[in-house]
Amino acid sequence: MNRKPLLTRIALVTLLALALTGCGKKQEQAQSTQPTQAASQAVVSNEAGMSWSMNATTWSSPNGATVNLTLTPGDDSYDGVTFVVRLEGEDVASVPCERDGSNYVASADLNAADGYCYYALISADGTTSEIALNTPTKLTDETLVNMASALDSYCNVLVESSDFDGKNLTLTGGEVQVQLPRITNDGQAITPKEALMILTMDGEDVAQQAITLTSTDGSNRYGCALTDVSFPIPEMEEDHQLYLRLDVTLSNDQILSAPGGTWYYSGGELLLAVG
Repeated sequence: MNRKPLLTRIALVTLLALALTGCGKKQEQAQSTQPTQAASQAVVSNEAGMSWSMNATTWSSPNGATVNLTLTPGDDSYDGVTFVVRLEGEDVASVPCERDGSNYVASADLNAADGYCYYALISADGTTSEIALNTPTKLTDETLVNMASALDSYCNVLVESSDFDGKNLTLTGGEVQVQLPRITNDGQAITPKEALMILTMDGEDVAQQAITLTSTDGSNRYGCALTDVSFPIPEMEEDHQLYLRLDVTLSNDQILSAPGGTWYYSGGELLLAVG
């Protein structure tokens, strides 16, 4: 078989990829605003007829994930493929691919960080060529490039105003914000399962109210306006304090929590602490 046309195509693609990417330089920053493809299963191909896809398997904690590569060669002239991942110009993973039928497969365990660059080193006829698969300047899946940001999840509570009628404390202004992880196993979206606003006094829960979170961007951000959220208040003594907490249970059973505010009981009134 004449392998020179394949090598020529790979060399041309490699020169183009090296011209477009700067992941071998530490000054490159991942600041792309292109659309996100969470844990992409989409197949990407290049001019040499090679195609590939990558997805991620999350860990039990959000401090990393396993990135899985499936690469299909353009023809049968490949001698081997190595999956290489770089961060700030340094190799953090170099995994020889195994054959799986007509495909080459490999997996790399990566700690949560932003700015990853993914490459395939292809050996054919004694020559090794490097192909950029997914980098900040050749982006096919932003979540895998900026893994730390894509794994991050949190919730925030801002209480702007409240009212106390002697028996009930009512939140009259404020909002809740929830950020869910964008990298999930098999691309299954994580959603809020339950959101509770909980009042505590002296370390014990004294009242709670469920709130409804709605998607604010059609995907992984959720929110809720805190208006007319009311709690019955137990008998209080001078200088007693109430603390508000938000607990959000996700569909993967992860629980996000955030403090929401403090009220001081003084002279028969509940006063919202500021600052």
